Parts: sequence; structure tokens; C-alpha cells
Amino acid sequence: MTVDQLIHSSPSKLQGDVSDRALASLYRAKFRDGRMEVKTSNRGRPHVLTELPVGEVSSADASQRTLRRRRSQLKSVSSTVCVGDDGALAQTASLLRSMTNDEQLQLLQECGLAATAPAAGTALAIKADLQLPWSQLRKLKAWMAKFGIRLESEHSIRRHLKSVLPEYTAKDLPMVQKDGTVIMAAAVYFPCLLEVIHHYLDIFDANGLLTWHEGVIPNPEIWLKVGGDHGGGSFKLSLQVANVDHVNSVDNTVPVFIFNGKDSPANLRTTIGIYHQQLLDLMETGSWRGKKFVFFLFGDYEFQCVNYGISGASGVRPCLHCHTTKRSMAVPSSERPAEERAPRSLATLRRDYDKFTEAGGNIANAKHFNNVIRAPILPIPVENCVVPALHLDLGIYSMLFEVLLREVRVLDKQLVAKASAEPGDNEHFSRLSALHIQHQQCLSNAMDKAEQAATLQQHLQYVALHGHQQGLSADNAQHVCEGIQADCKKATDEEARLLALSRQLEEQIQAASQGKDLRGPCEESLDPVLQAHHIQRQAYHGGAFVGNDVHKALKPAVRIAINAAPVSVMEQRCPALVPEAKAVETRSNQLMEAYSQCTAGFSHCNKVSGISRLRTPVIEDCAAHSLAQQHT
Repeated sequence: MTVDQLIHSSPSKLQGDVSDRALASLYRAKFRDGRMEVKTSNRGRPHVLTELPVGEVSSADASQRTLRRRRSQLKSVSSTVCVGDDGALAQTASLLRSMTNDEQLQLLQECGLAATAPAAGTALAIKADLQLPWSQLRKLKAWMAKFGIRLESEHSIRRHLKSVLPEYTAKDLPMVQKDGTVIMAAAVYFPCLLEVIHHYLDIFDANGLLTWHEGVIPNPEIWLKVGGDHGGGSFKLSLQVANVDHVNSVDNTVPVFIFNGKDSPANLRTTIGIYHQQLLDLMETGSWRGKKFVFFLFGDYEFQCVNYGISGASGVRPCLHCHTTKRSMAVPSSERPAEERAPRSLATLRRDYDKFTEAGGNIANAKHFNNVIRAPILPIPVENCVVPALHLDLGIYSMLFEVLLREVRVLDKQLVAKASAEPGDNEHFSRLSALHIQHQQCLSNAMDKAEQAATLQQHLQYVALHGHQQGLSADNAQHVCEGIQADCKKATDEEARLLALSRQLEEQIQAASQGKDLRGPCEESLDPVLQAHHIQRQAYHGGAFVGNDVHKALKPAVRIAINAAPVSVMEQRCPALVPEAKAVETRSNQLMEAYSQCTAGFSHCNKVSGISRLRTPVIEDCAAHSLAQQHT
């Protein structure tokens, strides 16, 4: 700069030029390896001047050589600012956390990295906790891979599964189809129940999950539930440990035998029959750490009847726990013959079955042998059979509601007779009601015949496959099969006749009603009450209820509201019939209240010893009144 330029320059320009020249001289003199440390007077903290060249090309388009050089420069700066490599790593983590999810995902994709799940346990835990079949797990893995999360291979998961489960067997077994044909179907099961029981008890104990429910279960005992259910084309026999907090939890339910096929007596004998001797041994000598096993059987009533070998709920003696007849159920137990009040046991079942086979094994004569037509499959004591509370609630409450409907229809009939100006209206309504009752009775009888034919068909399959194992000679088995086929044809023909008759009655009802609703005002008054409490009858299942609806309907407030609806109708339309409506309300309330007390007697987790605990006046009055109403 010349003297003239120096004289005519502004102070700010002069200061800038001097600063630039001074910095350039300082850079040439002091900078070493692109950096220089300067000690300032401000609290004596050092500052570092670093040489960073201005980039001319974006890193997205730069060469690998340029990217390496820039990475080295940034790493050096980061180490200086954050004090060491560990500090730089922590600062980088903070930077990543500050990014949005989309930015983090984009960063993983740019780096070609994936957050891989640890070892083989994570994917297996996902499958178990979410209860996913293998096909759904594959879809989940493919979906997670889109977000850079890769689970281990299915081969690794299956290998890990084998290492944590007891030894199991997979094979094809002969299964009887609905049409009577026999095919080979897949079955998977644990061949040794003791190994499975010890395996899960050890796991529960290691995690502090075992409990004796404050003395409900005696301390020296381990209670185990064994039960089966058919659904989705397969049958599952499951094991549950009762010494945990949530006995019926899915996490506490271990399938021990699964096969593709119907749960017919023949198929159950072929499959879960392998556990017959094992259960006998376990109940006699089995134990875990000095605590003996006590087994219980659970499942719906049909499964329980099949397991213990009685012909089922349609038989003359349908009760699983005693020898009472269907006709005697309408009277209190104190008025029944002593032989009918005698409880069933494994010994009596075996004795009746031996007599049945000695007499030729004709199922038509089953009533003479207490309806025992097969030997028990799983030899769990009858007194340890878990009451199927949900199924009882569904069936009995539907019957109680039907009793209420019958009495309400009588009220509607009386209302029409009192309030109608035309004498013919009452006769027309009565005729429609009679046709409706005949139609319902015809359908009910057809269902009974269908159930009877199904029972006969199942027994035919059972005798054909397992008759020789149960002591029947070839000639005797052939004779029994011929008799069963004849009885099955009679039942099927009668079912077809009743269904044809029901269709004729339905046509008569439609013609007589001219498309109008057959229900009277009292019966219609029940619908708003049910809807107000979110109770819905299943239109395609004969107006049946579901389990949760039954529990709601038995609550005192709901029960009272349902039974009071017809009274409100009579108070508005025909006060003269209010006493009759209130009588119906009182009877229905007493009946439903009795059953609500009844269901509380067996809907619990305590052990019911034999059938004596179920023989209460409340239950007997409820059953007697219901059956008497059903036959009127």
C-alpha cells in the first residue's frame, strides 16, 4: 500500500486490510499441520484455529478419495471440540438422537446398515408373544426388512425352538373323516407328558410364578388341567398348570397334542389315547420335587362325554356325574330313585362298559347300561372333571329366556283377546302362535335326530377301528356295525321328514301372517331392553346368546329390567292384565335369580368335591321348573 493510498483510505478499510495481511503472515509463520493453538486473555481458555478448505463439490457427488479426506478433517475437529474419541462418539450419538425418524431411517439406508435383532431368541419371542404362525412371522420379517431391521433366518429360529422345547414327534396318523373315509393326517405331540410337566414347572419356579392360591391348593400338590377343543380344522389337547396366578391364560396353555381332523371318538382314541397309561402312572407315582400331581379334565360337555365314553347329552342318562335319567331331572334329587342319585366313577364306567360289550355292544341298548358305550380315554377321575360353566350358562340361560318368551306370548294372546275390536283377531293370532310353536318344536326335534345320527355314525367309526381293542370279536363287531347302520338310517330319515315338515309350517306361517311380524307388543318390548344393555341374540343361531351377554343379562339390574318390560306394556295398553304380567315377572325373576346363584356355585376356581356341592335346592328348583316349562 502506498503512502497516498494509506492517507486516503477509510479507517474501517484500513483496519480490514491490515488484519488480512497480519493473518496471512501469522498463518505462514505459526500454522503447523493445518491447526494452531492460541492462548487468549478471556479466562485463559485455549482456542484452536483450524484450516478447513471450502468445498466445491457436494459430498453426495464427491469421489471416495474426497470423502475420506473430509472424513479425516471432520474427525479431527470433532475430537478437538468434544475432548477425545469417547467424547466425539457421545456427541455423534446426541446428533443422531436429534434427527427425526425419517432422517434416521434415511441415514441407515445411505450407510447400508441394519439394526439386526440379537441372536435367535428375539424372533422366537416375537413369534410366541404375538402368537404368530410361521406364515405371519415371514410377512412380519419382510415388512421389518423394509425399515432396515433384519431378523434371523427361519432355520435359525426353528433350531433355537428345538433347543428350548422338550422332545416332540411329528408324524401322520389314520384319521376318520366326516364321511367315514380314513386318511393319513398330520399330528404333532409330546410323547412324554412327565418331561413336559417338569420342563414348565422348572420355568415357572425359576421365575417365581408358582403359587398355591392362599391354601386353595394343598401345599404338597401340583394341580394340572388337561383338556381339548376342536377349531380351525384341528384338535388341540392342552395342558395348564393351576399353580399360577392366571390359570386360563394363553401364556399358561401348552398344546401337547395337535392333529388335523375331527374330534370324533375314533380319532381321539387313536391320538390322545397314547396318554392313557402315562396318566395312570403319573397319578399314582408322579411328582415334582416331592409334590404329587393332581389332574383335572376341562373342555366342553361333548368332549367330556366322549372322553368318559357315555353317549352324550341326548342319551336317556345324559349326566356325566350321576345316573339320573332325563325325565328325572324335572324333579328334585331327593325324590329320585337311589340308583339314579349314585355318582359315576371310573370304576362304574368300566363296569357298565364291560356289561355293554358282553351284551353285544348294540348302541340301541345303551340306556340299559347307563349310556356307557366306550371305555374312558383319559383316565382322570370323574370328580375332577371341570364343570363347563360357560357352556352351561349359554344353554341354560337360553332355555330360561325361552320360558319367559312363552309366557310373554300368552300375555300377548290375552292382550289381543281383550283389546281387539274384531273377534276374529284373537283366533288369527292364536293360530299363528300355534303354527310358530309347532315350527320351533319341529326344528328342535330335527336337531335331536341329527345329533342322534351323528352319535351313531361316530360310534360306527369307533367300533370299526377300535372294536378289537375293546374286546369285540370280528363277527360281533360286524353284527354291531350292521345294527348301528340301520339305526343311523332311521334317524337320518326321521330328520329329513321333520325338516320337510318344518318347511311346510314355515310356508303356512308366511301365508297366514302376510309378511307381518308375528310378535305381539309384550314380546317386542324385550328388544329395546336388550339393546340398551348391548345384548344381542344371534339371528342365525336360533336366537342364542354369547357368553358375555349371558353374564350381563344375569346381573340384577339387567334381569329386573328385562322381566319388567311386559308389565310396562300392560300398564299402558290393558291395566286389567297387569296382575297376570306381574305374575310372569315374579316367576321369571325368581327363576333367573335362582340360576344366577347357581352359576356362582360352579363358576369359580375352587375344587368341587363330587356332585354333592352342586346338589342345592336353588339348582334343583331351577332345573325342575325349567324342564317342566320346556315340556308344557
